[in-house]
Amino acid sequence: MTEGNFSAQSYRKHQEKLFDLVRMPDVNEATVHQAISYMCQVVSDMLDVDTVSIWHFDDTYASICCQVAYSKEVGHTQPDLIVDRDAAPVYFDALRTNRVLPFDDVRSHPWVKDLYQQYFVEGQRIYSMLDAPIYANEYAKGVICCETFAPRTWTYMEELIVSTLSDFIAILYLRLERQSIEEHVTRLAYTDALTGLMNENAFVEHVDRVREEADGHLGSLIYLKVDKFRAIEDALGLEKADALVKDVAARLRHIVDPTMLARISQSGFMVWTPYGDRIKAFGVADMLAETVTKEAYAVGALDVVLTMSAFIAIEDKTYSTLELIHATRLAESGNVQRGIVTFYEPEMGEKAAAELTLEMDLRKGIALNEFTLFYQPKIDAATGRLNGFEGLMLWLHPEQGLVPPLDFIPLAESTGVIITLEEQMFTIACRQLKEWHDAGRKYRLALNLSARHFLSDGVVDKFAHIVRDIGVCPTYLTFEITESVGMENQLHVIERFIDFRDVGFSISIDDFGTGFSAFVYLKHYPIHEIKLDRQFIQATESDPTGNVIVQSIIELAKGLKLRTVCEGIETESQRQTLKALGCDEMQGYYFSRPLPIEELEAWIKSYEQM
Repeated sequence: MTEGNFSAQSYRKHQEKLFDLVRMPDVNEATVHQAISYMCQVVSDMLDVDTVSIWHFDDTYASICCQVAYSKEVGHTQPDLIVDRDAAPVYFDALRTNRVLPFDDVRSHPWVKDLYQQYFVEGQRIYSMLDAPIYANEYAKGVICCETFAPRTWTYMEELIVSTLSDFIAILYLRLERQSIEEHVTRLAYTDALTGLMNENAFVEHVDRVREEADGHLGSLIYLKVDKFRAIEDALGLEKADALVKDVAARLRHIVDPTMLARISQSGFMVWTPYGDRIKAFGVADMLAETVTKEAYAVGALDVVLTMSAFIAIEDKTYSTLELIHATRLAESGNVQRGIVTFYEPEMGEKAAAELTLEMDLRKGIALNEFTLFYQPKIDAATGRLNGFEGLMLWLHPEQGLVPPLDFIPLAESTGVIITLEEQMFTIACRQLKEWHDAGRKYRLALNLSARHFLSDGVVDKFAHIVRDIGVCPTYLTFEITESVGMENQLHVIERFIDFRDVGFSISIDDFGTGFSAFVYLKHYPIHEIKLDRQFIQATESDPTGNVIVQSIIELAKGLKLRTVCEGIETESQRQTLKALGCDEMQGYYFSRPLPIEELEAWIKSYEQM
């Protein structure tokens, strides 16, 4: 059966091959190009046309570019041809809306005559043209173009065939596009976008396979991390810091097999080694850290010198790869040193679990008001009069009983819950102070204030609001802070001191003399008192030079009109010595240990009757 120039026999000849092409298992740029090249030849044979070409639109539909062409005279070619929309705007618009575009005479048709008379070198030979746009996802991706040198009147069947073939091509394009999307998603899922290395997902899968094939041979996992990278990032900015990470990755790539290397954190890299021996694993880790950091990194005009630490987990066949990665991070957790190599030990996991349990209990305890204040008396050194108290925070744990501050304060500070906790204790302290003052007992009260809380935004306003609500005069309240606060931004610290002073609060420097910044407080900071560290107090009995140090500090403080408080008084001898040296106030077990409010009232009554 034949209609016009269409041969049913020719169609059947190519039909199965066309279906094979559309169903081909391996779809990529190369195989699709081969397929559309073959389709050009098929179309030429089926429709008996002289040339067939396939063209692609650019993203903006401003031009169309020839991908492949076939002619009976020369076979397959890839002509370097681009047609701009300005050369035939109506034709371009029609390609995006019509199913087929038959032209019996291109030399006279207003849509395309300029193209064939001026644009193409062989345009004078072409007489008739049949185009079928290639639609994929409802958008025209390109066009299949059939041309004859002899006049041709296109039949319905020929138009149907060429449009059907354009659909075959569209299917290939859709498969290629889907394949590209899947590959992109895979890259996102398995590749670190910044460095191009494997990410943790890909690394875990790969190392799982390596470990399965090792037949019992042990390896090790090394977590390499640039030390103090957050400070570097703050100094350089995110863009330059990212560039620095890329440079670090590039150096690692030169000395580590990329199939054994991954980036798993901002400045952290994971390396799998075949060494289950601690000595060999240590040597590899030390070499990698040294090699990567021995030369400075050029970042703009700066030469940045890095240090890198390594944290190693020797393979345990009972651990999954993810568990080994977690082990290296446990080894890194809490590290403050630079350039070290540390092995994971099982007790690190036990410690981390205990800390997590403690943190959860801590947060629960705050919510259930399990924390309270114990009060330690502060005695006037000259007269022995009771001046007031220091409020010390303790945890009444429902299972562990009384938990001392050193067991939970560091965790509270590191997690930030110290702010809520200290605000709770400050409220309790103010209510107790109000009760004493209402009874005519004008005691003073000192409370510890963490560096994190002292430097937090709005702390002064919050405390001022609390004293106003409760009705306590802030001049009876003193905040004790550690010397480490002074190591922060000095201008900011001084401004915060002034804010506290303006409200009426007093500031005391706790454990004075233990840091290099000690005398900076005395000279520059608007503080009210200093509290000598207990090591100096103990030295007054065992070391004669201790008296000289304490006396010098007390005399210097008096010259600057600062009060001095000596803590840790345990003996009558210490009390007499410090009184003679001119100390203003004392506290310690010689007078009383910290007491809950119920026991404190009995102690006060007993002491004031002495």
